[in-house]
Amino acid sequence: MVGNSNYMSIEGLIKQLKVQAQGNTLQIPVFLLPISGTDFILGASWLKTIGPHIADYDALQLKFLLNGKFTTLQGDSDLIPEHAQLHYIRRLVATNSIAKVYSMRLMEANVVPKSMLDLPVTMELELALLLHTYSVVFDIPTSLPPQRSHDHSIPLLEGSQSVKVKPYIYPHNQKEEIEKLVSTMLDEGIIQPSKSPLSSPIILVKKKDGSWRVYTDYRALNAIIIKDSFPIPTVDEMIDELFRASFFSKLDLRSGHHQILINPYDRHKTTFRTHHGHYEWLVIPFDLTNAPATF
Repeated sequence: MVGNSNYMSIEGLIKQLKVQAQGNTLQIPVFLLPISGTDFILGASWLKTIGPHIADYDALQLKFLLNGKFTTLQGDSDLIPEHAQLHYIRRLVATNSIAKVYSMRLMEANVVPKSMLDLPVTMELELALLLHTYSVVFDIPTSLPPQRSHDHSIPLLEGSQSVKVKPYIYPHNQKEEIEKLVSTMLDEGIIQPSKSPLSSPIILVKKKDGSWRVYTDYRALNAIIIKDSFPIPTVDEMIDELFRASFFSKLDLRSGHHQILINPYDRHKTTFRTHHGHYEWLVIPFDLTNAPATF
């Protein structure tokens, strides 16, 4: 049986055929088969004769002992296609070795995928290809998260007053940044214009990378929200759970709270005000009471 699972009749056997390979004389058992394409194939029957060996497929090297000396055979890494010769094609036709014929042309790729351009040039190729293959996982969302079994609700204490806090005064450079961030959030679909009578101010907080993040000052709103008694794990409990563990996996979600929708009946309670508009959140904002429990 040959490599394609077909059976072929052997036309002959040469038990000890002397072959010169890269300055080494090899004595190889050879079966004569009616095939074409390659004049000589070293297979498992020959590997059995050389005993223990080391095959490095990345370097295309085969190392083994030959006559008491360590020998290395180097594979041909030249993958440049060659023009087919007429006599070679006639030989393939004569031996019924052609199933299909394709015409291909090797061309240089002029366009590099954008996801590959964003990766560091020093990154290992295998990791870069993995990240490129699943690049959609790391894309910044441009739409709302999917509907889930549980949206975030904002229950208020009975008899509480409506929250309406005066917006803060911002320097000119922060006003421009607020306009950009609000525009981005509108494009992403995580906020929408609001006509709610409630209002909370916003502040800008600089992140480690120098960019800004919008925080809504919900201190007044949080004071009248009914607190959830969901048991949040403490640091001590988590350390006890991880006792004797050697490997730890970490899953960091991009803007994790923004992946959970707010109950449509409670969206008006999240309204915030800027110097040029009134907006409400469609997803959980940061610093909102009970958000960690829902998450």
